[in-house]
Amino acid sequence: MVENNKNKIIVSREKISSEEVKLQQNFSKIISHHKKITKRPIYQQKKFFLAILLIMIVSLLLYLADKEEVQIDPVNVESTF
Repeated sequence: MVENNKNKIIVSREKISSEEVKLQQNFSKIISHHKKITKRPIYQQKKFFLAILLIMIVSLLLYLADKEEVQIDPVNVESTF
């Protein structure tokens, strides 16, 4: 029978002093790195929804402006012939 030693980690080294541990503790760096990695996708950000809302408002205004131009009464328009 072959024993699976894949997950065993054997490290023979000296014990680390508490001063060395305190020197390596940098939690703000860890947190900032975590925030960079776990950034929210673009479709879940507020800026994305604001941009979509502005595009929809502008397109609605353009549609309504075009609709008003079409409703001009053709009887009052002068002929240029």
